[in-house]
Amino acid sequence: MANDFLKKIAILAILSLFAGIGAPIAFAQVTETVTISAEVSGTTPPPAEGGGGGGVSIPKTAVRFSGEAYPGATVSILKSGNLATTVLADSLGKFSATLEEQYDNTILYTLFAHDVAGEKSVLINYPIAVYSGYLTHLSGIRFAPTILSDLAQVKQGEYLTLSGYSLPSRNLETVVSGESEAQKKTYTLSSGQDGSYKIVLPLLDSPRGEYTAYVNYLADARISKLVKFTIGGVNIPSSELVKNIPGDCNADNVISLTDFSVLAFWYGKENPPRCVDTNNDGIINLVDFSILAFWWTG
Repeated sequence: MANDFLKKIAILAILSLFAGIGAPIAFAQVTETVTISAEVSGTTPPPAEGGGGGGVSIPKTAVRFSGEAYPGATVSILKSGNLATTVLADSLGKFSATLEEQYDNTILYTLFAHDVAGEKSVLINYPIAVYSGYLTHLSGIRFAPTILSDLAQVKQGEYLTLSGYSLPSRNLETVVSGESEAQKKTYTLSSGQDGSYKIVLPLLDSPRGEYTAYVNYLADARISKLVKFTIGGVNIPSSELVKNIPGDCNADNVISLTDFSVLAFWYGKENPPRCVDTNNDGIINLVDFSILAFWWTG
């Protein structure tokens, strides 16, 4: 019990450290409408040879996830940082997966999706309790669109192309933000029947500096990962960005509070996943948090 208390104190201290480097701790999470329900489930085995009656109902313990991703997307479900299963979304982007489980008062499930082009969504965490003999169902899950930019730096006066996948035939908006509120611009677009979208942004009158862009469904607070780009003197393709960042478990090339929450979950525990163990020493400690802080993008 004392060790658990010390771990919580350490994690709170690390949170303060991240807040000090400009991490958006208080506002990083977006509320979404996900329904969590539990019902008794079970199977009835056949009667024994020579016996009568209809058998005994044996409850099964399981967790089901259902919602919307993108047409043909691969949805990955991690349990405490380790891959538990993957499932393909149908042509409308709908998916459902069920995991048989055992009782646990706290399990951290992590979901993310790859679209058919291989681009990954933001990572979603669900810490829940699983009770014996119940089917716990998380329904209404919906991933924000994926997003990819063609350039990491755009030559001043030229164009930036954003592309990705969403649900089919949906109205979307792209928001581009600069270093001041006056530089914020919003563009509307629609995805095709296969869920794909593409938009070419005119940056002709935008000054040099640092910018971000994201895509979301209209009237939906959930946004894609942030794409960072610079307006400068030459074009630099996004393919030249750093890949395989330590601690980036969902490989979206962004280190944010989502990655921090997975790291915090494994703090002080044995056999952490390789993507969490930033220095590959077999233990999650302050060194790993320091490495994550170095790569922090927010």
